[in-house]
Amino acid sequence: MIRHFLNPPNWFTSASLFCSSYAMMLLLQTGPNPPSHVLIRACVLVVFGGIFDMLDGRVARLTRRFTEFGVQLDSLADMLGFGLAPAMIAWTWKLHTLGPIGVAACFWYVLAAAFRLARFNVNSGRSTWPYAGHSQGLTSTLSGGILVTTIWMSNGYLVNILQMPAGAVAGLVVVLGLLMVSSIPFRNFKDVKANPNARRWLGFALASCLTGAVAFDASMWWGVGAALYLVCGLADGIVVLAQHRRLALIAGDDEEDEIE
Repeated sequence: MIRHFLNPPNWFTSASLFCSSYAMMLLLQTGPNPPSHVLIRACVLVVFGGIFDMLDGRVARLTRRFTEFGVQLDSLADMLGFGLAPAMIAWTWKLHTLGPIGVAACFWYVLAAAFRLARFNVNSGRSTWPYAGHSQGLTSTLSGGILVTTIWMSNGYLVNILQMPAGAVAGLVVVLGLLMVSSIPFRNFKDVKANPNARRWLGFALASCLTGAVAFDASMWWGVGAALYLVCGLADGIVVLAQHRRLALIAGDDEEDEIE
């Protein structure tokens, strides 16, 4: 077991686990209706957990220390950091006021994250997904990032502008859960080197995030990025689905013509 502790990629996964664990400890200290600064700290910790989560795979490839143990550890860290932690933050912020409806919304989000990660683990060794450069459904990392960024902005820079009612928060939580378990393709930019469209989208997103950070507040880097990815990513996924189905129909018609 000690060799797994000494494997560099697992250090980053462990850092992600620490961030999410500490975020939930902060919430447990205060209970429901925590002060805004506690909510912001918890959200920032989850965001940093997402950064560490993105780095562990890259470190594994750079060091050539990829292991099946690391894959499973990463999946468990994702469940804690982007399934349970964001749901707890949303619960202590607004959803506890909804009673059983809030409980159901939180549970649905955690369940959707678990199902999404289980599907990814099962399908990771298969090549049946036809949409290159896209993930199957919204990833748990980005779903958790979108949720905590919304909470962060609502208690930070936009505190006097964006006042989300508990029902709207529950709706966002439910929609994010649905997107995680859906089969809508969301761009993951893994093909950014070979795909000019992916490079253009990524460049546009980074420029927009930088503009938001400079023009409004440094925290708006994450707010603009989350909003862009959810809206534009969903639109892009729907377009990709429609194009794929149109091409499939055309191919089917051509096959029929050849048979005739």
